[in-house]
Amino acid sequence: MTPHLVVIGTGYAGLLAALRAARIARGRVAVTLVGASDQLVERVRLHEQAATGRGVAHPVAALIAGTAVRFVHARALEVAPGRLVTDAGVLEFDRAIVCTGGSVDLDLVPGAREHAYAIDGDRMSRLFSEARRVAARGGRLAVCGGGLTGVEIATELAEALPGLRVELVAASEIVPGLSRKAREHARAVLGRLGVAVREGVRVTAVAADHLDSAAGPIGFDLCAWAAGFRAVPLLAGLGLPMAADGRVIVDAYLHARPDLLVAGDAAACAAAGGGWLGAGCKTAMPMAAHAADTAVAELTGGAVQEFRYADPGYCVSLGRRDGIVQFMDGAGRPRERILKGRVAAWIKEQVCRYTVLALRAEQRRLLAYRWQRGPARPLVAVEAVP
Repeated sequence: MTPHLVVIGTGYAGLLAALRAARIARGRVAVTLVGASDQLVERVRLHEQAATGRGVAHPVAALIAGTAVRFVHARALEVAPGRLVTDAGVLEFDRAIVCTGGSVDLDLVPGAREHAYAIDGDRMSRLFSEARRVAARGGRLAVCGGGLTGVEIATELAEALPGLRVELVAASEIVPGLSRKAREHARAVLGRLGVAVREGVRVTAVAADHLDSAAGPIGFDLCAWAAGFRAVPLLAGLGLPMAADGRVIVDAYLHARPDLLVAGDAAACAAAGGGWLGAGCKTAMPMAAHAADTAVAELTGGAVQEFRYADPGYCVSLGRRDGIVQFMDGAGRPRERILKGRVAAWIKEQVCRYTVLALRAEQRRLLAYRWQRGPARPLVAVEAVP
């Protein structure tokens, strides 16, 4: 009987894993892609959608057309050994790759879920409309979160809507994972665009018209939430080791169990410099490609290798005409070397385009997705299937 590989999730990681597995298996493994959404949302462009209203989704059917990937449009409910339970029935599998991803944490503080717009795929079109309405009367937008997502959404909306008074609130310094030079440039661009920046201000609650914080109330007409991260809790309750943010800890091959691999934002993968690899498509897609290679090899008697990854750096949008490219060292630490301005903005655009181009290349068997490989990672043991 042909072994069966199930891939769960229709984001960058899920689609790449399914397409790659089908390409390299060449009919020796049946590949099924399961997803609650029948669209791939380009999460790296959500800030653009919020500012322009332009759609950033692609039909899954178009991205798998002409391949051996079977798509099941269903919500995954439980991953038992050898069985995936969905709201449309049960699928038996020999291997599964979980790529369910994560999202900003709207439960981080009281009121965020009720009164803020998460920077996520489902609400960007509504944020686009509301931001224009608020900007037309010179209203205030509070962006909570000083990481890459918060800075990108603040600069994008401030540039696109000059009438909007934007305030960025960060619990620590902005873009803390970048170098001093990068932070200085980000602050300069935020200032040029008229964005008020509050660093070191922790939000404790979100009300209908203001943020509660240790520095006092911060008023707003509209609130965008880009603080915190939680993995989708599909694998919770299975007794698997998990990181504090809900990601499942994987071994050097990306196994959570011998029959179960996890890739992308759902996986806590040991980083060469300590801690876990960061979330985002720059880590999700390499993990997905490696998980597909591993699953197919295990199901067809091939050799498997440890996952190796070297951080190429960060590309950050600061509106349409500015940006930052942050270079990293071998341990994944930021160097005091950056590119900035229009050149960096152009590079970020090419990176965004490459995410979808890489999927189409795998779909059409034109080119295998590749990534920069680094040193071997610490080994984490996984338990056998009961």
